[in-house]
Amino acid sequence: MQDDNERAIDLPSAEADSQGYAALGDRVTGILEAAEQAAAEIREEARKHAADLERKAHGEAERLKQRLTADAQSLRDEAEEFARDMRLAVEAYATQHRREAEEEARRVVAEAEKRATTAREATEKRLEQVEADIRGREDELRSEVRKLEHRRRETLERLREIAAAVQDVLPAEESLARDLQPKSAARD
Repeated sequence: MQDDNERAIDLPSAEADSQGYAALGDRVTGILEAAEQAAAEIREEARKHAADLERKAHGEAERLKQRLTADAQSLRDEAEEFARDMRLAVEAYATQHRREAEEEARRVVAEAEKRATTAREATEKRLEQVEADIRGREDELRSEVRKLEHRRRETLERLREIAAAVQDVLPAEESLARDLQPKSAARD
């Protein structure tokens, strides 16, 4: 009869242990699922942030390119207008001081062309710098996304290690059932 009583006591105890293990397994699974979901949300947020930054950078680069192109065109137009005005003045003034006027006109035109060339070169350099800055920012964003992906993988790996450590710490079912047996039944 004691054997029957002990078995009757052992069965509920073993069932309770199984339920405890199942609950622990469910908690660990919940933690892993939450971590994976958080990592997915972080990755998605990083992708959105990177896309937003890239879109803004492209927009800013396009605006800057248009402004610099317009400035360069304006300088060219101004230089051409200035050169044209000088040519007209030289022709009107040519009767009195033809040689001096021609010399002065050449100098003024050369200076205007030099300024236009300098302005165009400066604009092109600035445009190249802006494009290089955009490429650098895109590289930084890609690097940041790679770092986030790496962190996500490391987090998942750590969670798996924690789950394995929890599994290693839990005692075997037979040992736990034996340890949880009431001592008064064992004495009888």
